[in-house]
Amino acid sequence: MYAEGKLLWEDCIWIGMERNGNLGLEQIRSEIFPILTKDKWKQYLPKLGVHYFGIFSKNQEQIDQEYRDVRLQIQQLLYDGGETEREKQKIEIRRLIHSEEKKLLREKVFKSISLSYFNSVKQNLVESIYQLRSERFLWEEKKRKKESELGLSPKGDWEWRKVWEVEFQSKKIHSDSAKKLAHLELQQAMSLEPGTNIVLERGLTERIRLFDPYLVKNSADKNHPLRKKARLQMELAELDQESLENDWKPKLILGGYVGKNGNTGFPLQNEIYGLSFGVQANLGGTSFQTNTQNGIQSEGNGIQRIPGYGPQPVGPGENSFQSGSIGLFDDIGRNKKIFDSKMSLLQAKAEWQQSEILVLNQIQSSEIKLNEIYRKYNLYLESTKSILFQHRLKREELNQEIISEIEYLKSEEEVFVRFEILLDHYFQYLTTALDLVLLLGEDPFDNRYYKLESKTFPSDLTMIIEHWKQDDPLKSKKIIGPKTKKAYPFFMEDPYETR
Repeated sequence: MYAEGKLLWEDCIWIGMERNGNLGLEQIRSEIFPILTKDKWKQYLPKLGVHYFGIFSKNQEQIDQEYRDVRLQIQQLLYDGGETEREKQKIEIRRLIHSEEKKLLREKVFKSISLSYFNSVKQNLVESIYQLRSERFLWEEKKRKKESELGLSPKGDWEWRKVWEVEFQSKKIHSDSAKKLAHLELQQAMSLEPGTNIVLERGLTERIRLFDPYLVKNSADKNHPLRKKARLQMELAELDQESLENDWKPKLILGGYVGKNGNTGFPLQNEIYGLSFGVQANLGGTSFQTNTQNGIQSEGNGIQRIPGYGPQPVGPGENSFQSGSIGLFDDIGRNKKIFDSKMSLLQAKAEWQQSEILVLNQIQSSEIKLNEIYRKYNLYLESTKSILFQHRLKREELNQEIISEIEYLKSEEEVFVRFEILLDHYFQYLTTALDLVLLLGEDPFDNRYYKLESKTFPSDLTMIIEHWKQDDPLKSKKIIGPKTKKAYPFFMEDPYETR
């Protein structure tokens, strides 16, 4: 908002995207994926821990007992059927999906600001034309009133002109209102408060060069965010189904410990160490788990902790235990998980196919509309030139009193109508081309349909507007000075993202 001078198209885009709260929120949300990936990587690392265990018994008519055990424990996952790797792949795919969603959001914000900007520029042009006519009207009204008082103008013509001017003033009021509403719409698209004072740089029509879309053959962008997101969602669904199909593969866990224990307090006297090996598996909804532990007690008495059975006293030498359990059909929701997995995959494939059809159809429909608008724009461009030429002749005829002022006003009405139609088609071409450019993944400032030049040039539209303002024959508009195109990064992607 501290931009110097008046705002260009790219200025409005930059300010709006920097201030958009949803874009900022999505950028922060993307920071969770490196954290999740790091957590999954930890599954490959050994799990270390320090464990302390103590038992004290000082009861009447019983021998006092004291036992302490301190050990360093380690546990390493040897094999999990590839589940950890699949989980890492899922996180990466979710990150890529989120990246494509950010691109779609940026395209949506970019498009919203651009369309609002185009509408605001168009309403400024329309309002300037009506404003010029209004200034002429104030001068002509004094002249006509004087002529009517002197009896040089029929009273019927004077009354008819009043009716005509009421219609004109009504359109001017509407034009002024539309300009203010377009300005508010642009402020909203740029995430600005209604009272913010922004001024748009004039001359957009002198910076954009239009190209004939009929001469262009398009190829759909296979990495458009909508298509790429659908493919990634299908890959994610396939991985989910693969995880469910491979959950029967066992998990192999190797563990060990080393430490000391004793019966006389610190420092501890007896060295201890051991190894453990465990197996976990899921066989069709039935869980299976085994655990084997072998330990060595160097001297004295110790305690071996057996899961599910509590502490057991052991003596010097080798001590071991084995345990196993089977839970019969304890995963009662397994069949539903299988069904949900299949449905998710089928839905992801259907959405992928639908996105392919949608994007291709949108491209073709946009091409058809763009060709139609471009041809109509050129027709109305030539028609407006002819109307202006005829209107100049009408002015000469009016000066020579060959026609009445009523006929001249009708001619002027046709000029207004042609100008509005011409401006509508010009900006319809830009908005439709912008839609197509975003679908094709091209630079929205420099593409095969139009180009935002770094310097102004006398376009046909600018020339006829200046001709109307100056009421001179058609001639090239004198360019006062260049408006430098500002270099901003491509708005649709973060620096690390590519299509």
